[in-house]
Amino acid sequence: MSIRAALTHLPGWLDALALDDPDSLQLMSVGPFDALHHPPLNPDAAALIPLAGSADIAASLGAIRRVLLNQYPGAHPVRLVHGTGAAWTVTDRALDALAQSPLSELLPDGIAALYVPPLPQSSSFARFEETIAHLRAPEGCPWDRKQTHASLRPYLLEETYEVLDALDSGSVDDLREELGDLLLQIVLHAQIAVDTGEFRMTDVIAAINEKIVRRHPHVWGMVAVNDEQDVKVNWDQIKQAEKSANGGGDSDDTPRSRLDGVPKSLPALSQSYSYQDRAARVNFDWDTIDPVIDKVREEIAELLAAEDAESRALETGDVLFAVVNWARWLDIDPESALRESNARFYRRFHYIEQQAAAQGRALDTMSLAEMDVLWDEAKANGL
Repeated sequence: MSIRAALTHLPGWLDALALDDPDSLQLMSVGPFDALHHPPLNPDAAALIPLAGSADIAASLGAIRRVLLNQYPGAHPVRLVHGTGAAWTVTDRALDALAQSPLSELLPDGIAALYVPPLPQSSSFARFEETIAHLRAPEGCPWDRKQTHASLRPYLLEETYEVLDALDSGSVDDLREELGDLLLQIVLHAQIAVDTGEFRMTDVIAAINEKIVRRHPHVWGMVAVNDEQDVKVNWDQIKQAEKSANGGGDSDDTPRSRLDGVPKSLPALSQSYSYQDRAARVNFDWDTIDPVIDKVREEIAELLAAEDAESRALETGDVLFAVVNWARWLDIDPESALRESNARFYRRFHYIEQQAAAQGRALDTMSLAEMDVLWDEAKANGL
């Protein structure tokens, strides 16, 4: 049903839903839902989706349910308004059960609309942008008003690592919270840019959306890929074409490297992994893993043979670089692997501290052998 046709039924639908004068109401045609994956709806406002009475209504509701579930929980209540125009009936459903009832009996040759109430808590991106803009307004928070891109840098870094901690812990609740804290930093940076006349959040979103679509021609274009490796190759080729189109090169006309997109501020393990991965995409790599392992042994031997501090530091870096390459061949993220090893060390060492305290002993009075016994206990206990 078109929006124009739906407007003739709107007063009756509002009466049936007991919505005398809704503060806000989004009216959306059912047509786009078949092609959507996320609803273009503000979850802080109610929505009304007109449905033409037909045999296809069950399929329409199935598509609507699929898309709405990307934003609303399955238990979210929705309401079907149906009838012939002379009288309207309202049927309540949970979103999850929307397409699970005998709709052909419920809606025989009638006209219907689906009413989606707002979420109970403010949940829209626009509402969050309003919150941050208010903090930065003259009547807002003195601390937030004082911040700059530079002053927020340590907080952005801290929140990024807290997201990584949440990922490592496996806690979904922690991940949800930490993603919110990271989003705060992003929106705050965007609002500072608005206040200083640099750019707006709409510019940020438009640019990244256009970039993602452009770099996925196998999804939004005619390019065929066979696997993930093909996707990476295409991605690199598109990036190189973008750099060329944008005049990518230094002021002395030195061509930019394929490695230049790897941030210099990345942790060293992650940076090493990214460098090697990018080089491998243009076949700067061994054909099998055996030479990779041999290289690790070679670098260890060179470290053992190093005769001074400077050489030992140099060879230690080479050993680490070779081990990162080995991890890449094993499809292991070395940064995550080391973080997990660090976490295990923390848990087991803390167990030693706790047991020493329980025995009334100072840790520095225990022998290594005694601590090793406690270390093995920690391992046996799954720490």
